[in-house]
Amino acid sequence: MAKHKLFASITVGLQTLVLKIADLTKMSIVEYVKADVSIGADIYNHKMIEFQTVDQACRQLAGFVQIMDGYGVTEYRAVAASSVQEARNAEYVKEQIRIKTGLNVEWLANAEERFLHNQAVAYNTDRFSDLIQQGTMLIDIGSGSMQLTVYNDGHFIFSRNIKLGPLRIRELLGDLESKTGDFVEIMEDYIRSKIDGYHQFAPRGVAIRNFVLVGTDLLAFKQAFMSGSDEIISRQRFEELYQHILTIPPQVLAKEFTLPYDSASQLLPSAMILKMTLEITGAESIILSDADLADGIIVHKLLLMHKRIMDHSFTEDIIVSARNISARYNCDTEHINSVENFALHLFDRLKRLHGLNKRERLLLQLAAILQDTGSYIDMNAHYIHSYYIIQSSEIIGISENERDIVANIARYHSAETPSSNSSAFRKLPVMSRLIAAKLAALLRIADALDDSRQQKVERIAVSLKNDQVTITARSDDDLSLEKQTFKDKAAYFEEVFGLKPILRG
Repeated sequence: MAKHKLFASITVGLQTLVLKIADLTKMSIVEYVKADVSIGADIYNHKMIEFQTVDQACRQLAGFVQIMDGYGVTEYRAVAASSVQEARNAEYVKEQIRIKTGLNVEWLANAEERFLHNQAVAYNTDRFSDLIQQGTMLIDIGSGSMQLTVYNDGHFIFSRNIKLGPLRIRELLGDLESKTGDFVEIMEDYIRSKIDGYHQFAPRGVAIRNFVLVGTDLLAFKQAFMSGSDEIISRQRFEELYQHILTIPPQVLAKEFTLPYDSASQLLPSAMILKMTLEITGAESIILSDADLADGIIVHKLLLMHKRIMDHSFTEDIIVSARNISARYNCDTEHINSVENFALHLFDRLKRLHGLNKRERLLLQLAAILQDTGSYIDMNAHYIHSYYIIQSSEIIGISENERDIVANIARYHSAETPSSNSSAFRKLPVMSRLIAAKLAALLRIADALDDSRQQKVERIAVSLKNDQVTITARSDDDLSLEKQTFKDKAAYFEEVFGLKPILRG
């Protein structure tokens, strides 16, 4: 009989704290607790989280710890939504939580947060793999921001974050409500100004047919827009009900739909965001998903345990996200593919030398795909511009530290090497510097093998014997340029690994 493995997922959001305890053996939720704490209102009104709010959050989280102890939970992951970090005193709040509750809260980058949410949606949505065969947008409306993620033909297409959420709208525009006769029109203008740029980054040739709505106050949506146990609403029915709630004050909405006032006050801006996004995409139906960030953490844990819980590959989504950025900056696809293949082959054959893991292999792959993005700005010293582009890009599914590692690998894949004077390299934690250095050394060698950008090398064989790295290049062409570049770039490889690689062929 299998021993039950309990795992706790804790999320700190702008309005709610959530605890979910999962039995990973049975893949089921055994406890779900939710506490309302108005962190977002503090941030948008005062740019920081007030002491009273911190104290309230700590008391609720301490209660979560007691519940976890009661169940005998020994492993947990506690995260704070990316928007919580907008508070000036966010780090102090994190430390107060640690001191008062013993919980170590992890800051999530937006790209990580949305990736986890997408995994939760995929796991909790019936026939998700079939649904994303046609244009489907996951619209994740959080309290302070929204994320648009598009799938088509079963593949991830793109994801984009917009600082637009119902709580943010209400708090930023709240003072105008009593000073104008048409607050709804002002709210519409504000929302439109934020999402009008959609067509600039929208994928060409993808017709959006379905929305999957996640992240907003779904209880309010269900009670206002759904009937019975339905989980799907047509665009026509949504617009009919939208017109009904358009002019009703929040206090009346709360009474009519049996909602808390806070939920009712954010129902209209949430519905307005959804309506305008429907208009610009042309989607015809809305599917409501109850999946939340806490679910995403549990699903991610199951995937790390190699549980076969879904068909869709989210690692492939990360890679596609990088390929989309590479395409946006007109990178040479054939060169990138060649360098990527060489780099991954080197990684796989030299595991005994570098000692890195599967996740770090992914970071090398991302760096190989993105290494030349800076050429779009300037061919000279393009690697410097590649660093800034990667730093400014959102690669769905990786942390800020991982993005920094990828940016540094790209920064040092070419002519320069990291030094004590390198500010970009010094920003990394010590262990991350070591990872970046090892992966940059591998990428340099891979890049040298296609220095002519003519794909002269068809394939390579790599051996590590008697502390000697030998790379044999298979080619029918003259490799004089590749051999000279390889010799130049091999110096950094030797500096990092203590071995000088030899190129034959």
